[in-house]
Order: sequence, then structure tokens, then C-alpha cells
Amino acid sequence: MTKGAAAALALMLLFGCSNSNGNSGGSSGSGESGAGGEKRQEVFKIKVAASIAAAEPNGVMQNPVAKTIEKELGIQMDMTAVGADFGEKLNAMIASNDLPDLFWVPDPDKQIPMMVKANQLYELDDLLAQYGDNITSDPSGKAMIELNKKTLSPDGKLYTIGMLRGATTGGNQPLGANFIRWDLYKQLGYPKLENFDTDLLDVLSEMQKLEPKNKDGQKVYAIGGWFADGMGWGDWPITYTLSFTEGKGYLTSDRTVYYDLATNEISPHNDLKDKNGMFWRSLKFYNKANQMGILDPESFTQKSDKYEEKVKSGRYLYNVPGWLVTDINSHFEKAGTPEKGMVALPPMNTDAFMLINNLASGGRTFAISKNAKNPEKAMELLNWLSSYENARTVWNGPEGENWNMEDGKPVPTDDYLQQSSSDLAFNKRTGALMYHHFVGFGSGTVDPKTGVPVNLFEWSDKAVSRQLKPVHQDMLEHYKADSLFDLYSSKVKVYQENALYRLGELPEHLKTQGTNLQNYTFKNIFNLILAKDDTEFDKLQNDFIAGLDDFKVDDIFAYWHGKAVEQQQELAPIFELLKQQ
Repeated sequence: MTKGAAAALALMLLFGCSNSNGNSGGSSGSGESGAGGEKRQEVFKIKVAASIAAAEPNGVMQNPVAKTIEKELGIQMDMTAVGADFGEKLNAMIASNDLPDLFWVPDPDKQIPMMVKANQLYELDDLLAQYGDNITSDPSGKAMIELNKKTLSPDGKLYTIGMLRGATTGGNQPLGANFIRWDLYKQLGYPKLENFDTDLLDVLSEMQKLEPKNKDGQKVYAIGGWFADGMGWGDWPITYTLSFTEGKGYLTSDRTVYYDLATNEISPHNDLKDKNGMFWRSLKFYNKANQMGILDPESFTQKSDKYEEKVKSGRYLYNVPGWLVTDINSHFEKAGTPEKGMVALPPMNTDAFMLINNLASGGRTFAISKNAKNPEKAMELLNWLSSYENARTVWNGPEGENWNMEDGKPVPTDDYLQQSSSDLAFNKRTGALMYHHFVGFGSGTVDPKTGVPVNLFEWSDKAVSRQLKPVHQDMLEHYKADSLFDLYSSKVKVYQENALYRLGELPEHLKTQGTNLQNYTFKNIFNLILAKDDTEFDKLQNDFIAGLDDFKVDDIFAYWHGKAVEQQQELAPIFELLKQQ
């Protein structure tokens, strides 16, 4: 038995056996008789707010995936595509009780208790028992249910379903990492690259000198950002770069408390005050880059769409988001320069590395509002999205267009693998790669029946082999590694994160201070990056840390730290089970 199978069996034993009868999620509504006496299935319209690719206007979806759902369930998805600002919009909807039927909850720790108190959400236990057999029969679904009851419910009842469960990557490329232009690194003669804080900046500076302009004559910078986006996204690289590359996960959005993946220990240090912690090291990295002239000055005024445009056209030599790299390397290939490309650097001086992110409670939390006239249909939809077969359809479109079954395994077509994941016309025409945050399983989650990850575009064997560019082959030879998985996992103790912690909200007497603390931090981050020299940076750093006391930061840290330690003990059995995967 494999480790993954053993963990799955253990989870099933822990959470009990399913009473599923194998149905696909409840009966459909009845309709009038059609020609030949056959009954036409009644069609129900469900209003859904979710983070999806904006390939179609808001409204009833017409792409092949949506049509498949309509045919099989009698459900039309009346969808609103939402973005990073949906948390604020949802707060307004909560206040006016204008909630959609089925919706993503961006800040469940705060927003779920608000809606439960206002009696705006359906309790889901009965609906799940009747219409949720795909969820309740799968070990990941069982774990999600228990976690959401323990960590996202104010009263121990189930109000949320976690979607995007399981692995977000397939073990060949991290979700986030220090991605660099390896071809330029090779030209430099593979200089010393052993730490993030100094070596990486020096190498990037030399790389920029090698390629000051891209093929179209546009200015190239080593590093860029999208700092003009809102809090939580505009500062995403500052929060997550070291979290991914050194295996330390923040447990609070204010960046005060984190834990170490290698030991599962909660850090005793407040990271906002620790000058040697992740927060300050990341800020120092970007400040040094700015001082060296290798940070694009437009980073402070551009948003992520402009960043993506630049990084995909070869105007940046460093990148953190792994989901952009396939398109980055495809650009070079299509431009006739296949020898160019980005790769993720292996771990540097660390015992842990986030190669695989296992989202046990789900990467996106959904709830059903009491405004829904047919809550059972909303649960049927969530359940349909939560079978491995249907998740494969959601990720890649229906069988026959982008992929086919060959010898019992799904295989993507050559044409599919040549597409761009951000081609909205392609998304609309085939339905593929459109509902990447509205699906039961994460991109790299393996279907146990086929042994193939559900996202064939990124993680099928055929896709992975195509993603192995000359730069990857050279990197493997340089490090004397047999595979990318071996390169990223062999020298660390832990390479998988099991994201279980949900610490809830601050108590009432600290809530306002907590909000103000985050605003204070976000406001000052970019001033620190712009410091003209180390002396000014040190002064601004000391001023910032001194100013934290205005927001009762010690009380906030003490509360969060205590909750984390308490939850660490409570969730210990699940942590141990997930280690077996």
C-alpha cells in the first residue's frame, strides 16, 4: 500500500464510513413531458459568486463545462466573477442581506460568524447527508468537514464547504519560489547562489547587465512587483516569498505568527518585531534591489495585470508566482528562443520547502445563503464539482476536445498543451482552465482511479515532459539531480504543507486595533522599500517597530500565539495522518 493510500484509509477510519449510495447528488426537479412522452428536466438557476477567469460576461454561463452541468444537474450557473476586493463587497452584501445563493467567503474567520449571527446561512449537515455523497465518501472531504466544524464554525455546526482541496501542484514545480532566468545564470558561469539575502541579489544584478533589453528593445529589470494592488495581493511577494522557499507558514494575515513546516512548531517571535524574521528580510531584499537599480520603478504604480504582461514578455528576470512560469517559458519558445527560460531554484540553507501545498480544508471556502430558493441544488452543484471525474472536466473541459481517455488514463492533446492558460477566448470556447477556484480538487490532486492529477494542462505526464525545457535539463545536470521532484525534495526534511490552522477572529477589544495594525503595515511597506540607503532603512525600520505599540501589537501577538498553540494540540491527530501522504 502506498503512503497516500494508507493516509486515505486512516482518514476514512478517523472520520467514519460513508453512507453514500453512489448517487451523483440528489434528484433533479421534475419537468413537463416532451416529445415521445419523455420528461424534460426542470432547470434551476443558481446565483454564484466565485473567483473565475473572466472569459464570459457575468450572467448565465454558456461554455461547455457550464452546459455539461446544466445537462447533468438541471442547473444554470448565473455567475459573478469576483476578485481581490470581494471581501469588502461581501461585507456590504452581509449588511444589506443581499447575498447570492452560493458564494466564496474570502475572510471566513470574520465573515462566517457575522452571517451565522444574522441567520443568513444554511446549516449544511442535512443537505450534505442527502446531496453530498461525493464529498462525504472521499477522505479529503471528510477531513475538510471536520476541520471546518472545528475551525470555521462559531457553534460546531457545518456552514461551509471547502473547495480546491488537496494538492495545488504536482511536485515538479512549486506554487511559489525564487524563479530565475537560468540561461543567464548559466552564461554567468553558475556563480555562488547559497542564500536569499545576498547571493541572489548579486546574481540578479549581473543577469540584468547581460540582458538590459528584451527582444523588442524594451527595458529589462531583474525584479518587478504589483504594489498598486490592494492589501493582501499588492504585498503578496513580501508575505510569501520566504514562506514558500524556507517552509514557514504565516498563520495570521497581520504577519505576526508563523509556524515551521519542518517541526510544526509555532514561532515564539512576533515576526513584525523580529529584524531577522521573514517580514524584514523580504522588505530588505526589495529595498536592496531598489538601491541597486534592479527593481522596476513602475512596480509601485502597476497592478498584477501589467506585471504579468511584463514578466511574460521577458522584461523581468526573477519571479515568485509559479503559475505564471509555463506561459513565461512558452513565450520564449514561440519567440524562437527555446534556450531561454525560468526555473525554480532549489532550497537554500533550509530544512523545509513548500513544494506541495495540501489544502486539507480547501483553498476556497463556500457558503449557501438563506436567500437561495433551492439550497439543495446549490449543494448538488458543490457535490458534482467534488468528484475526481468532474473535477477533471472542470479543469480541462469535457472529454473529446482537449483530452481523451487512452488505456484508462486521461491524456491531453498536443493542441491543448500549446494553449495559453490566460487565453480567455480559449477558456470560453472549451471551458478549460476557467473555474480554477470553483472546483472540488486542487490542480495537482491525483485521481486515485487513474493515478493522474486532475489538471492535465499542468500536471499530466505529457504536460510535465513538455514543460521540461533546456533550462530544466541543464539545471538538473548542474545539481546532479535525477528529476525536479528529487531536486526540490531530497535535501529538506519536509516539502509538503498541510494547511490546517484557522485561528478565527481577534476578541472584540482587539478587533479595531488589529484592523488598524494591518493598515499601518501596508501603508509603511512601500516607504521602507523606497529608502534611499541602509541608514534610512534602519531609521524607518526602528520607527515602524516603535509605532507598533500604538496598536497593542504585544496583546495581539499573545492572543494569536495562544490560539495557535491550542489548535496545534487539537489538530495533532490530523497532522500525523497527513504526514503519511
